[in-house]
Amino acid sequence: MYVKVETIADFNIFNQIWMDCWLEKGYMLEPSLEEKSDRFILRDVEKRSIGTIEFKPYYTTFENNINNVYPFHKLQHIASNPKQVVEIDKVAILREYRGKNLERLISLYVSYTEFHKIEYCVGLVERLFYKALRNVYKVPLEAVGEQTYYKGDHVIPAVLYPSLIYKKKVNYPWLTTVKPEFTKIKYITR
Repeated sequence: MYVKVETIADFNIFNQIWMDCWLEKGYMLEPSLEEKSDRFILRDVEKRSIGTIEFKPYYTTFENNINNVYPFHKLQHIASNPKQVVEIDKVAILREYRGKNLERLISLYVSYTEFHKIEYCVGLVERLFYKALRNVYKVPLEAVGEQTYYKGDHVIPAVLYPSLIYKKKVNYPWLTTVKPEFTKIKYITR
């Protein structure tokens, strides 16, 4: 279902997938430099590498680029619980594998956040993806700001609430089982 990026070869596959997707959409490329990120390559049932997702540490300062786009750090529930927050980035599925594999990607997101007991995820979400998450999959998320143009497209600054899913999985019959082979996040101390 997924591979955690731990080798140079994995990192190259991860970068190739999200870069292909960004170029297809006309987005400006922004390599991930955060060393403490957890990156995953999504695989389909035939074990082909088809997508990516990155969980980045969230900082309440402007050292975190996302706060330069939208001031998530000014939201009370984010500011008061920064160790319960991660930033989601590099969400991508190659064109020919979209649709049928989105449930796999969302299931990975839920499994990861449940394992780490994450309450909030922040991100800049592409408009159609936001609508699919909200309307089709009923993912608890909130637009916290107006659409803004960022690196090639209009994005919605959003907060996602994964605990509302992993505490009531029965309400999400499309969730697939993800074998949790995660390790504790390097940057969070509990």
